[in-house]
Amino acid sequence: MNSQLNFNALMAWTAFGAQDYAGLEKHGREIYNFFVHNPGEILELDNPLLIGKVFQVCLGFQEPDEDVQEVRAENAFLCFSQSLNSDKVNVHDEASARLMMLLIRDQRHLKNKVEQSCQNELSSPYSILDMYDSGLPNDMPMATNTKMLFTAYYLYNGIIDKLSVSKEFVNANEKRAFENVRSHVIDNCNQLAKTSSSRKIELGNIVFNKICERLHKDIALL
Repeated sequence: MNSQLNFNALMAWTAFGAQDYAGLEKHGREIYNFFVHNPGEILELDNPLLIGKVFQVCLGFQEPDEDVQEVRAENAFLCFSQSLNSDKVNVHDEASARLMMLLIRDQRHLKNKVEQSCQNELSSPYSILDMYDSGLPNDMPMATNTKMLFTAYYLYNGIIDKLSVSKEFVNANEKRAFENVRSHVIDNCNQLAKTSSSRKIELGNIVFNKICERLHKDIALL
């Protein structure tokens, strides 16, 4: 990984731990700008989890430009999705947990991308019939927030050590946020009894893959 990028990532995360939000903003901005000029580099990271965490915590800033927030959320999603491939259980599980947080707590910044990801690219915007032809299974929920709920449920199901994953959050506020998200996902999925748990996981997996495919296509077009 680029040495300056690595330096900024370490400094940003250290600043977050020390509640030095000015330092976090400074180094987080350097990371953001790096990928603006080198978008493809986000797919070639040695430590995508760390970069993703910086993007995620920077979502907490009062940012007037929603486009910036959406880029932060999408970059964090890309980083965490890569971290799912790690053979280290703690890295894999923390990435899963943080993806859940993006999909639920921070969903307003990802909602547009999820909707784009689940559209049929071959459909015509002028055809009423095509509006309902998304290329998704017939039992896929229409509501975007329910798609995101099922995706979070799929990710939770994939966590290997469910009893220990919250320990990966050293920041008390983040740990509490994850525990709230976990409860929200489980409780709301349990209420949707018409769809079996296994089917919710299958549908969530489909949406997750759609999001990843769309984000990779976006990078290729830059």
